[in-house]
Amino acid sequence: MATTIDQEQELKQEALTVTQKAALVKITDQPSYDSASALLLEQIIPFRKRWAEYWNPLKKAAYDSWKAITAKFEEGDAPAAQAERVVKAAIVAWDMEQERIRQEAQRKAQEEAERLAKEEQLKAAIAAEQAGASKEQVDDIFSAPVAVVAAPVAPTYQRAAGISKMRENWSAEVTDIAKLVKAVAAGKVSYEYILPNQVALNARAKADKSTMNIPGVIARNIPVIAGRVK
Repeated sequence: MATTIDQEQELKQEALTVTQKAALVKITDQPSYDSASALLLEQIIPFRKRWAEYWNPLKKAAYDSWKAITAKFEEGDAPAAQAERVVKAAIVAWDMEQERIRQEAQRKAQEEAERLAKEEQLKAAIAAEQAGASKEQVDDIFSAPVAVVAAPVAPTYQRAAGISKMRENWSAEVTDIAKLVKAVAAGKVSYEYILPNQVALNARAKADKSTMNIPGVIARNIPVIAGRVK
């Protein structure tokens, strides 16, 4: 009685045989057509059926096992994943608010630094005037650009170890597909930004056949044959 391994090896050898035979097929007349048809109907299609019959129970068992394991995994992971999203969202909201507060403090610190620098500039201009500097010299001192940068404002809180800083995470959302299509048609953006719905187009081609009339699309008919084992 052949073992499972023996059966698989026999099927693999048969697959090699039919593959080699198929590679030699060249139809030039009725006998060669009949020979190719016989190879398809008597060897290739029956082999594929036996190969599927051999693997289908194993595939089903593996799939059933995978589904059971996945269901058990989801029992614990799904609520934990939701919890992770909730907490991350809260942390992001906190981060954003604290960064807004820090930036506002930084802005005020910069304004104060510029104000103090301007005061010093005014004092320098007055001192120069009192020392006998010309009006032009005094004006130059007073109108010179203020080059001062405030010291960085410290964060408002201590970030937990293991929690990264916020990073940018941009994504695109199409809000008006008609405008996007017009922009592509006008050459303003690349056509790559619009992908055809191949499933819908194929369904339309099957329905309309050669009468399909969609600008920029043609209906192709690539004939196929079917082999039926008696």
